[in-house]
Amino acid sequence: MFELLRGGFPSHTAQQCRAAFYHNLSPDSVDQSITAELMRHRDKHSADNYSVKLIEVYVDHAYSAETERPAFEQMLEDARNGRFDCIITKSIERFAPTSEETIQVIEELLSLPNQVTVIFESDMLDSNVIHSVIPILRGCCI
Repeated sequence: MFELLRGGFPSHTAQQCRAAFYHNLSPDSVDQSITAELMRHRDKHSADNYSVKLIEVYVDHAYSAETERPAFEQMLEDARNGRFDCIITKSIERFAPTSEETIQVIEELLSLPNQVTVIFESDMLDSNVIHSVIPILRGCCI
């Protein structure tokens, strides 16, 4: 996965991959603005390491499925508008409020005219891999 990031995605060989970073941080942070700024600084460094072009950093402070995630919704709208080629986030469990929503979002992003891949750093997975196992997971969990 990270080799793809370092070398660029095969579908984007003519240009550097345009990346968005998404963070869903704990709402208990003492100073949410400082935490968001630290994430932006970290993501700039990560983008340089992965050889991707940092387009935007989206930060929500939502712990439960019931909490609104305005940055997540804005990120999806920007993805639909072709603003970036990939989303880099920490883990599957912090991406969307529920597993089913994660699956729905991945399916939508991969079906866009300008496909958007999601990279889950700590899980060492990308959405293309997850998408390939979704039918298996759905089949064994019915």
